[in-house]
Amino acid sequence: MQELIGRIVTTTGLSEEKATKALGIVLNLIQTQGNQNKVQEFFDKMPGAAELARSQGGDGAGYGGGGLLGMLAGGMMGGPLAAISKLTSAGLSMDQVKALGATTLDYAKERAGPQLVRDVAGSIPGLSGYV
Repeated sequence: MQELIGRIVTTTGLSEEKATKALGIVLNLIQTQGNQNKVQEFFDKMPGAAELARSQGGDGAGYGGGGLLGMLAGGMMGGPLAAISKLTSAGLSMDQVKALGATTLDYAKERAGPQLVRDVAGSIPGLSGYV
């Protein structure tokens, strides 16, 4: 994961600490919302991903940022909006969120292969259009 975190720091301008937290939020979305068989296969090809995802799971990562927006993001609108809400609450701009997504996606395709990435993203409502 350190290589990916380094790429995220370079493309987003985030500190290593913020990049690590942001990546954990994205991985937690995948871990909690994706098809579990495909997610397990995906995480097996990305050592450290499951641990990083879990590190961001205990603080409401799947449920948005709190208040009405958090309730809408986590309950009615699904995981991707909750993750975006959490990322912006962590201080990322929308441009940084987009760069984080693109960098993570490119890295995942390198490590896990494009088909598995499509399968995982396709199992998460709202994400299939980004792969």
